[in-house]
Amino acid sequence: MKNRWLSLLLVLAVLISPILVTAQAAEGDCAVVALFNGWARASSEAMPNSAVYGLLINLSDAEDTLVSASTDAAEAVELHEVVMGEGDVMQMRPVEGGFVVPSGGFTQLQPGGLHIMLINLTQPLAAGSTLHLTLTFETAGEIELAVPVRDAAAMAGMDEDMSEGMAMPAMEATDEPMMAVDAPQWGEACDGVFVLDPWVRPAAAGMPNSAAYGLLLNLTGSDDILISASSAAAEAVELHEVVMGEGDVMRMQPIEGGIEVPAGEAALLQPGGLHIMLINLTGELADGDTVDLLLTFAEAGDMSLTVPVRAPAETGMGAGGM
Repeated sequence: MKNRWLSLLLVLAVLISPILVTAQAAEGDCAVVALFNGWARASSEAMPNSAVYGLLINLSDAEDTLVSASTDAAEAVELHEVVMGEGDVMQMRPVEGGFVVPSGGFTQLQPGGLHIMLINLTQPLAAGSTLHLTLTFETAGEIELAVPVRDAAAMAGMDEDMSEGMAMPAMEATDEPMMAVDAPQWGEACDGVFVLDPWVRPAAAGMPNSAAYGLLLNLTGSDDILISASSAAAEAVELHEVVMGEGDVMRMQPIEGGIEVPAGEAALLQPGGLHIMLINLTGELADGDTVDLLLTFAEAGDMSLTVPVRAPAETGMGAGGM
């Protein structure tokens, strides 16, 4: 019973009512369960532990759970989370029951949140190398993959001691590849561009703007770009990003050229990062309403979505910004 309640809480905390939309997908069942944009944190002789992050994707028709992970690179591998402890101190602890991944949805593994903990490394993880990892899901079974090892210098202000469980900020953008090494072929049924769990932020009367979020997943063999979006709910719709400006002040700016979604990879639209900006709303957006969006991709073409309006999950990971 305890595990059942934990699973329910994880679903509610990470994703609420996940929705899956696809363009250019072939007929048939697509049941991919995997880790996308995965990466491992580089370590040194003085760092006995590391962690793996990324996006757990579930395109099957039933909820699944990552129950364990293993690698020859560490003596032990555990599924962990970072939570607020006594005295407002961040603490790291194992997650009983595993990481739930909703059907047609995703679960994000990130610094300061859920992650796969590598304990007592058998040797340091060098940036630029590859970590081989086996993930075991309750339904999908074992999935073997390889992820790139990223340098800790790419992590602004990261605490050097993972064992203390300190919260860590999100990784800065780099030009290094993020997709898993030797990515598998997904099959014709999965040949398409998917939008997982799209949602729009509520806007009360008098609030001029809002934003849309979700996960763009490209399972085709060609790179794609979200080049524009439109909606009758706003006078203008633009693709935006949040960046660090002068004086270490976060600011929002349009994205020239669109949002890239390379073949076999995913692009996460989220508060405080990439998003679709709805400017000069034509009406109030209340929690529980829906918004019709038209996304235009360079290769996949037009994709029509009916997106729910809901408040952002209270995760403490940048939920307050656009």
